[in-house]
Amino acid sequence: MASAAVVSRPRFKWGSSAAGLGSLLFPAGIFAWLAAHPASDPSVIVPRQHFFIVTVVSLLAFGLAILLAIAAVQIAQYRVLFFCLGFMAMGGIFAVHGIDTPGILKTGADAKYAGSVLGVSAYLSLFVPAVFFAASYTPLTAAFERRLPFSPAGWLIVLLATALAIYGALAVVSTEVIAGLPFGVKPYSTAMGLTTIALLLFAAWRQAAAYLVGRQPLQGALVLAFILLAEAQGIMMLGQVWRLSWWLYHGLMLLSVGLAVSALAAQRAKGLSFREVMEATLELQVKVGVELEHAESIAALAAAVEAKDENTKGHNTRVAELAVQIGRAMELPTDKLRTLARAGLLHDVGKIGIPDAILNKPGPLDADEWTAIKRHPDLGHEILLRVPSLRREAEIVIAHHERIDGSGYPRGLRGEQIPLEARILAVADTYDVLVSNRPYRQAFDRERALRILREESGTHLWEPAVRALLRSLGEGVDGRAAAA
Repeated sequence: MASAAVVSRPRFKWGSSAAGLGSLLFPAGIFAWLAAHPASDPSVIVPRQHFFIVTVVSLLAFGLAILLAIAAVQIAQYRVLFFCLGFMAMGGIFAVHGIDTPGILKTGADAKYAGSVLGVSAYLSLFVPAVFFAASYTPLTAAFERRLPFSPAGWLIVLLATALAIYGALAVVSTEVIAGLPFGVKPYSTAMGLTTIALLLFAAWRQAAAYLVGRQPLQGALVLAFILLAEAQGIMMLGQVWRLSWWLYHGLMLLSVGLAVSALAAQRAKGLSFREVMEATLELQVKVGVELEHAESIAALAAAVEAKDENTKGHNTRVAELAVQIGRAMELPTDKLRTLARAGLLHDVGKIGIPDAILNKPGPLDADEWTAIKRHPDLGHEILLRVPSLRREAEIVIAHHERIDGSGYPRGLRGEQIPLEARILAVADTYDVLVSNRPYRQAFDRERALRILREESGTHLWEPAVRALLRSLGEGVDGRAAAA
């Protein structure tokens, strides 16, 4: 068995890796050669071309930030938001770098401070994004992502946009204010540059680990982009303004942002949404197994239910996976998908308090037994309320047998009185019960189960959730296969 496992493991391709490393080091090699041969490193003072290149980089960064903002709102994850803010900052600050190119807006005596603003903006255009990029990969962000509300996210975008607008206005109207900042001169510029390189290499290292597992195009593009940006920062620090070698860092910034944009566009062209691309790139997909790994209380309770009800082994996990599948088809944010996963795993936890003789009875239940079994949502609610982190799941568990028309139990809720996640869970639970063997009947085939779901849609079951499940299963609402 061990040898088979070794054979199945993907082999490391040293040749392609060496070629990739060589291509990354090529710009640094060119810069080193030009720096060692000053006669071959002439001054190339072309302000308009400089403004054009910087503008292209800024527009690409802004465009990428807009796409990432869309994905961030859909996923409701700060890691994606930090990427958005990083490229937004790059686009805004680097645009100021271009606007203050001597000879563009400022000429003659007015250009007195433009060169200083050029240097300050150059360093900030990489330092601020590097902070955001690194923050997206820090263990601290990953650990507390589940506990941070996403609602302030829009204000963070507004706050950064306001800061960039103020910075740009000062750079144009009060150039001497920006020129007075120390970031463009040593030793402050050196400290900022080295910090930027460290942050970018940290982000590249963390993204490379994800790429080795997922092999997604955008994952690889981001690894290259971060390394190229780190090289750009090094060249910015060591190069002399307007020298041919100095222009290399502009080309590297253009190449890095262009790589990210092209990789995102390529995956989008394959039919993937921005949300799907970023979830895969940053490994943000909600997985039921991961929820079990991250919450010992959930794992323990789910295992207790499985041990209690031997006839429904695997049911809780399948319901959780179906619920997440439905939620994803409905484009719910990640926090709700995680809640669905946990509630799905725990929806029958109240069965711990139901006698074994009732749970494992091989035939239909009588009236008294049905009364007993209908207590399990209330019992589950009581159990979960004892775990402070599962209070939301407790409200879903108690309502997962409620029905849209009010015919459910235990409280007879109807319509929107039922929590959204409970409405989704009811559809997932119903479908898995129908296609699974029970002590009193054999599993229904898929076609019959789907027909029952369609019949109960809008009465017992929430129609949007039924439609979402059908879509995720490749079925049409009318019973015909959905178009590919």
